[in-house]
Amino acid sequence: MVEACDRAGVMLATNHHLRNAATHRAMRELVRGGAIGRPLFARVHHSVYLRPLVQGWRIHDPQGGGVILDIVVHDVDALRFVLGTEPVQAMAMTQSAYLGTDGVEDGVMAVLRFDDGLLAHVHAAYTTRNAVTGFEILGDQGSLLARDVMSVAPTGTVILRDAAGERPVPIEHESLYARGVALFCAAMKGSGQPAATGHDGLRSLEVSLAVAHSARSGAVVTL
Repeated sequence: MVEACDRAGVMLATNHHLRNAATHRAMRELVRGGAIGRPLFARVHHSVYLRPLVQGWRIHDPQGGGVILDIVVHDVDALRFVLGTEPVQAMAMTQSAYLGTDGVEDGVMAVLRFDDGLLAHVHAAYTTRNAVTGFEILGDQGSLLARDVMSVAPTGTVILRDAAGERPVPIEHESLYARGVALFCAAMKGSGQPAATGHDGLRSLEVSLAVAHSARSGAVVTL
């Protein structure tokens, strides 16, 4: 799809909605601005309970289902977006607790190494009721702690902790999807870029497939 659109001069975007979250955009700006010094570690907690309405193929299809291709792909993209660096290695272990059938994983824990040396831990699952999602970045001078932010809804908070203490980061929430559509429409008119291009979608998928391969093989996968 990416190659075909590139050849034809057609704009292709990927709906990685989390790039449009005000929380993630605020974290990206703080990281880029040096607010926490050099980022060393990141943690994404995206363990939820998958509503019966949307279970279906996600928990039953060994070819296209599973939490890695459904949720981890978004987590990887969120990390790439906020950190501005690329994963180069992946290792993971999966779980099939009680929703996944026919070998489909309904939980996973993965570790990613990025090209600047940062290590990221990703935990995603379909099976945990009443859990809290989160996104944390730990630097050598401070940390960013975001809560209830791995969601399709415009919600959540971000806390900055540094030598001056702990304080909330101002957030102006807006619809993730409305912003994504608006950016795509503007890009089609020649103004700016989509929130996530086709190339972004391809790269985040490659990393997620590496996570899945590591879980199957038990080996560290180099991208």
